[in-house]
Amino acid sequence: MRVVLAGDCGVDRYVSLGLDRPGGITLNVAAHARRLFPRSDSITVLTALGTDREAVMVREALRGLGVDTFLRELTGSTSLQLIDLEPSGEKIFVSYHQGVLGDYRAGEEERALIAQSDLLVAPHYRQIDGFFSSVMASPSHGIRAVDFADIAEDPATGNVERFVERLDLAFFGLDTSHAPLIDALEAIARRRRKLFIVTLGADGSVALGEGNRIPCAAAPVERVVDTTGAGDTFAAGFLSEYVASKDVARSLARGAAEAAATVQRVGAF
Repeated sequence: MRVVLAGDCGVDRYVSLGLDRPGGITLNVAAHARRLFPRSDSITVLTALGTDREAVMVREALRGLGVDTFLRELTGSTSLQLIDLEPSGEKIFVSYHQGVLGDYRAGEEERALIAQSDLLVAPHYRQIDGFFSSVMASPSHGIRAVDFADIAEDPATGNVERFVERLDLAFFGLDTSHAPLIDALEAIARRRRKLFIVTLGADGSVALGEGNRIPCAAAPVERVVDTTGAGDTFAAGFLSEYVASKDVARSLARGAAEAAATVQRVGAF
C-alpha cells in the first residue's frame, strides 16, 4: 500500500516549557503511521519547508522516522505552532505561523505522487486552504481522508460541503457542546454516503454515516500530560485498522488506544 500524507510539517514551540519539538498534523500522523502500518507499506510525506533552523529539525525528524519524503524547499520560514499547556495537560494553541506552506501549491510532480496513492491523508485549515485545495484537485484512485482541523474554531459545514465529493472519510475534533454541528455533519455523511469520525476528547468518539451512529469510549488514562497531537495519533490508529479490516468499531477502538498513549507524554510522538 502507498500512503501519501500531504500537509503541514513544522515545529511545536511549547512557550511555558521552553521546548521545541517537531510537529504539525501531517508529521504527527506520519510518525504514528510508520509505526502502525505494515513495514511493507510505503509512507510518504509531501510538504514544503523553509530555509530556517526549524526546517533542519523537521528534516532530521523525518529521517529518524524512516518515512519517504517529497520536500519542496522554499525561501522563508517553516510552519511554527506556539503551544501552552494548562495544568490539566490540555493544549492551548497560542498562535500559528504557516510560513512557506501558505503559498505552496501542488505541481506536476506532486500530482503524480498523489495519483499513485492507495491512501491520501490531508489536513484542512484556513491558513493552508490554497495548498489543500490543490491537493484535493489532484486525482487519485485510493481512499482519501481529510482532517478538518479547525472546524471547532469555526463551527460551520461550508468547507465540508466544498470538498465532500473529493473525499471518502473525514475526521473532526469536537466536544459534546457541538451537538448541533455533529447533527449537521451526520446529515451530510448520510446524504453523501461518506464516513465521518468525530473525536470528543475524554468523551470518546463516534462514527457517522449511512447507518446508526457507532460510539466508542475513550481509553482510560492514568494522567494526561499533553493533549497535543492526540487527534493525529487517533487518525493514524484508526486508519491503520480501517484500511485492513474496514471494521469501523475496531478502528475507533484502535484510534482511542493509540491516542491514550500519546496524551501521557509531552509531544505528539
